[in-house]
Amino acid sequence: MAKREAMKQMNLNSMTLVGLLVPFLLNAQQTDNPRSEIWNVDNLSTIGSHPVTLFGAPLVRQFREGRAVEFDGIDDGLIVQGCPINGSPSFTIEIIFMPYASFPNNVEQRFLHVQNPKLGSRRALIETRLTDKNQWFVDTHIRADSTFMTCLAEKFPHPVDQWYHVALVYENGVGRHYVNGAEEMSGRVPYIPVEDAQVSLGMRMNRVSFFKGAIRSVAMTGRALRPEEFLLRSGSPQRTQQNSAASSTASEKIKFSADDWLAEFEDPPASNLLVTKNMIEVNASAGATVWYKKKLSGDVLIMYDVTVIDSGGRNDRVSDLNSFWMASDPARDTPFKRNGKFSSYDDLDLYYAGVGGHDNTTTRFRRYRHGKDKTVLYEYTDKAHLLEGNKSYSVKIVVQNGRTSFFINDVQYFEYADEVPLKEGYFAFRTTRSRQRFTNFKIERLSP
Repeated sequence: MAKREAMKQMNLNSMTLVGLLVPFLLNAQQTDNPRSEIWNVDNLSTIGSHPVTLFGAPLVRQFREGRAVEFDGIDDGLIVQGCPINGSPSFTIEIIFMPYASFPNNVEQRFLHVQNPKLGSRRALIETRLTDKNQWFVDTHIRADSTFMTCLAEKFPHPVDQWYHVALVYENGVGRHYVNGAEEMSGRVPYIPVEDAQVSLGMRMNRVSFFKGAIRSVAMTGRALRPEEFLLRSGSPQRTQQNSAASSTASEKIKFSADDWLAEFEDPPASNLLVTKNMIEVNASAGATVWYKKKLSGDVLIMYDVTVIDSGGRNDRVSDLNSFWMASDPARDTPFKRNGKFSSYDDLDLYYAGVGGHDNTTTRFRRYRHGKDKTVLYEYTDKAHLLEGNKSYSVKIVVQNGRTSFFINDVQYFEYADEVPLKEGYFAFRTTRSRQRFTNFKIERLSP
């Protein structure tokens, strides 16, 4: 009898212990595995398994990157009847979208809004502001009853008519936002988790501040993600799993050889090119172009590291980290044998990126059309898109599926969809009155 009573007490103790542990274990599971959802915004009936309420007449359009919903900036919008971050004390909201040029009609566009429709004092928004220069910048907002955070990133403008990834991340009293993985602004606010919230896309939830553009994807996670953990990506190239090559060049790092490079200097006596097996150094007193003499074709990824040297040398100047790619001469087999002066390349077909031009005051993208046009298509003038001396930059240039993109340190600066894409041509380092050192030059073929 005594043994039976002892066993009964042990069972009761075990049940009590389990009862105490179960809530703890459940809470730990919820904390370690917060809810995440990725929504493909590619239809008008259900998004992420949630029903949708439509306003106006948004359209589903097929883009090169996939289907997306297009909003007219007048009265189009939708509300998703669900929200994965309900009850979460920290969160990450991501969106891939393309803002159209619509200044001055749609200056303020509140195109992603999280809120319980019956409780407007607790909300989170991702917004854009358009400028008269065909640019936009992010405005993020978090309100918690009587307190709020607004991050108006007017110092970080971006060109319109391109796909972008924007993320709003909140944790431990701090909200931050990112564009294409680069942090732009942060602020403090004691966030109160939303409950029973919904998500409006293309407009503010009360049907104002309409968005003109397209939205392709949304992701929401009930915890703060680091940029390398973001669930969505925009503009990343897709590499083949086969032999990656451009022309006859293997995908691994290319050893520099003087036979593979051709320098064109505007002032040859005061300029020089140094080539070793691991490095190229361009030391130019005026305009300079250094061509890679092997022709590229198809979809390719060009990568290299570069440092703009500022050590007191004769030609040291922090300016003009430039490049030509897919360059061709309609009148000749190659674009070579010019005098290094910038205007001597005007009659070529090519893509051009100039980072920190005009004494490090502007960063630009152009598409040359053999003497007919080389209009500046995109331009930045903010400090974040200019140069620092003696800093190493990793450059990636993508040519894929009729588009070309230009990245610095994995941040997309430009993306251009070409109506008549350049499918072959030559690559060149380009600068003027500067000393620059290039390493880790690679070329890979990409999948179509």
